Amino acid sequence: MKALNEEEDYTVPMTPMIDIVFQLLIFFLLASTVADEERDIEIVLSRGAHGQEQGAQAGRRLVIAVRQDGTYTLDGSVIEYQELRHRVVEAGRSNEKPVGTVRPDENAPHGKVAKIYQLFNEANIRISEDFIFDPSSK
Repeated sequence: MKALNEEEDYTVPMTPMIDIVFQLLIFFLLASTVADEERDIEIVLSRGAHGQEQGAQAGRRLVIAVRQDGTYTLDGSVIEYQELRHRVVEAGRSNEKPVGTVRPDENAPHGKVAKIYQLFNEANIRISEDFIFDPSSK
């Protein structure tokens, strides 16, 4: 039997606790998914007062960005207009039609942006309403 004056050791072993924390950290890092949305870092979008969050619409998306210098990007890579036109027309002919989104730089030439809207219209691709620009929000 223990003597009354002996104290018991009530410390918590830290090694197993640290092991569990690292295992949980690794589990959550591996189990989480990262959504990689199309983003073009060189695009400065106009501010909008209304609209839906990006990704709110289901289905395949065809996102075309127009940079300040008038170049087009599709899936984050620069593309010539003729190749872009070919891809959009092919996407319009497919059974699963994508939703078209135009992401223009706020200083992009308006004629280049209008060409993309016209291209979506010719290919019979529905244009997304994700970005509604409000000039008064600047």
